[in-house]
Amino acid sequence: MENKEMMAPSLKKRIHLRRAKDFGSYFTTVLFSLFTFAILIWMVVYVVQNGAQYLTWDFITGDYNQHSYTIRSKDGNNVPVTSYFENTDNVDAYSHRWGIGFEDGKNGEESVIYIVSIHEDSPFNDLVDSTGAKMSINTEYFLSSLMTYDDDGDMSVYGAKEGAKALSEGLEKAFSIYDGTLTSQGKGIRGSLLTTLCLIGFSLLFALPLGIGGAIYLAIYAKDNKITRGIRTLIDVTSGIPSIIFGLAGALIFIPFINGITGHTGGSIFSGSLTLAIMLLPTIVKTVEESIKVVPASLSQASLALGASKVQTIFKVTLPNSLPGILSATLLSIGRIIGESAALIFSMGAVIGDNVSLLDGQASLAVHIWTCLQGESPQYGSACAISIIILAVVLLLSLLIKLLSYQLEKKKGKR
Repeated sequence: MENKEMMAPSLKKRIHLRRAKDFGSYFTTVLFSLFTFAILIWMVVYVVQNGAQYLTWDFITGDYNQHSYTIRSKDGNNVPVTSYFENTDNVDAYSHRWGIGFEDGKNGEESVIYIVSIHEDSPFNDLVDSTGAKMSINTEYFLSSLMTYDDDGDMSVYGAKEGAKALSEGLEKAFSIYDGTLTSQGKGIRGSLLTTLCLIGFSLLFALPLGIGGAIYLAIYAKDNKITRGIRTLIDVTSGIPSIIFGLAGALIFIPFINGITGHTGGSIFSGSLTLAIMLLPTIVKTVEESIKVVPASLSQASLALGASKVQTIFKVTLPNSLPGILSATLLSIGRIIGESAALIFSMGAVIGDNVSLLDGQASLAVHIWTCLQGESPQYGSACAISIIILAVVLLLSLLIKLLSYQLEKKKGKR
């Protein structure tokens, strides 16, 4: 009896100590989870706050490269004082004498003066470029600078610093334009967006058949021996290799390989896709292999018992029931393709282009972000806007994969 009474306090002490340890572990887990969640939310909020104002349709569909033209009035084409055009668009900064309206704005992060309204008979439509050719001016241009002659014969200079209002008021007194710089809007991401879509398509085209084939071999055909275990270890090791090493391998192997076939020089979308395909293989193989293993063996045995061959069983029974895992592998692969930059800088290049060619080096969206942050004046706004697009695409793909997986599971439940 005394022994039991002596053991009781000791047991209670151990129970209290264990509860304290459990509470400490639980509290630490919750604390670090909340900290991670807070950091994630802060990053998303920061990106949205700094990039939302730049996220326009012109930004998504526009060209990155700008084209500048020198403009001037054609000799003898002076605009009389009596010239008058109605401000039909109710533009705040409007020149009735020249029939053109302006607005202050930004091209990327550069302050510019946009042309927002121009009359079809505006004298601006009679301006010529440096070669004497007539310019076709529309609202897709902005003015960087303008030098005018006013009615008193004085020359005035206007730019983004003076603003749209000062320019429109100055044109009311001007009869001729001596010199000006007209620039087409740039800083768009159309080329980088198309390049990323091409990378997704070709990388999956190369990686999915190889990855699914490797998963089928390891899950169904391979025996449990040293060779198989060595292959699995190699796959695990490959998935941990830094992406920049894959980029170096792509530059040394795939660029010469593609150039030897096509006769081109430098990186290309094909060389970048092949590099990404090698990077994606470990993820695809491991994910699909696990999804094949969870398929009930009774389904395969029933198929074989009905006279189907092993190949028929794999393609008619095993793979259809592994489709949720294959979709998950595809989603993970697309996410990595969209977010990859280091490997592509080496294997494809970082040149932002508007005309996408499979045999030329281009910048993907992730590489475009890297390019925006280079130089003495980083374009944080544009980088954040591209980040919003990447986050939105990954979120939509995640929801789509979840929906498809749910529908597949629902169909299987009805059978």
